[in-house]
Amino acid sequence: MLTIRGKFRICGCLLLMCFSGVTGAETGKMSDPETVALGKKLYEEYCRVCHQKDGVGEPSIPWSIRKPGYITAMPLNETSHAWHHSDEQLVQAILDGLRRTNRMPAWRNVISEKEASDIVAYIKSLWSPKILACQGPKHMSCM
Repeated sequence: MLTIRGKFRICGCLLLMCFSGVTGAETGKMSDPETVALGKKLYEEYCRVCHQKDGVGEPSIPWSIRKPGYITAMPLNETSHAWHHSDEQLVQAILDGLRRTNRMPAWRNVISEKEASDIVAYIKSLWSPKILACQGPKHMSCM
């Protein structure tokens, strides 16, 4: 069974993969609509198969029937903790994948850092203004 610490590691890595300041946006700020649109197209191509439409993630599988080590794709909308991570961390997770599971591959040799940043911009567009304002290191004191 996945521990809370393990869940935080997974979410952190995913967030790293999804967000970056390369497009001019920064942690806690929304990107321009053009960047979000580019990111949505990339998300649809590379991320949606696991993270689902609108970033809702995969439904959890009861531990009693789940294969050992199997990790479902977490939500990237504001219902999980992707927003606890900075843009840079999310981009890093996208580009380098997760060591904990091969279900989150490294996309570094497939997409550019800018494209990973665009994906993060799209993910951030799924968050409310309040969540966006609390993104990253300030999430613990913001809510």
